[in-house]
Amino acid sequence: MTKLIQLKKEDAAEITVIHCLAFPGFFLTDLGKDVLLVFYSALIQDKSTIVWGVKNDQKLIGFFVASTTPKGLYTRIFLNNISKFVAPLTISFIKNISFLKKMITSFNSSNSLDVTSTYPSSLLSICVSPAYSGKGVGKMLLNKLENELELQNQIGYYLTTDSEKNDATNHFYLSYGFKLHGVLSQGKRIMNIYVKDLK
Repeated sequence: MTKLIQLKKEDAAEITVIHCLAFPGFFLTDLGKDVLLVFYSALIQDKSTIVWGVKNDQKLIGFFVASTTPKGLYTRIFLNNISKFVAPLTISFIKNISFLKKMITSFNSSNSLDVTSTYPSSLLSICVSPAYSGKGVGKMLLNKLENELELQNQIGYYLTTDSEKNDATNHFYLSYGFKLHGVLSQGKRIMNIYVKDLK
């Protein structure tokens, strides 16, 4: 039986597993499961975030994390949880020092977004287990997110996703009513910025 459920800190381990399955080779995934576990635990506990998942027979198969105050969020959760991040991040940086530069670039680019004045809320992450891709789980999650944002009187929201080699994802957002607002550079990585009005 498939159902939506609001996720808690205790679900961070399952979230991490799904993230790694859905986003192999991505920067956050490359940082390692220990970093992801702390990252998602911190996100869930931030007062601005909305975190829901879809479970099938008690197993998490997809989730989203959104924020009503995304500007400065990553810096905020890092500083509030710095003691928990230190050990796993240090191990990641020792394995590949370029990760440090990528993290700084990501922080700076997310803080420089000019879209937040018009679209104050953001979909930070949406993830579906590859085994359930194309079965409507993503749309179920987006419907729930928009219901939650409307309950908080949010007028719209935005998201970013890779511009290149990501045709299926870009098509999915366009088909769901998002508009391309612009692009964002994260070093050599080009991100599309999508926005959607709720009112």
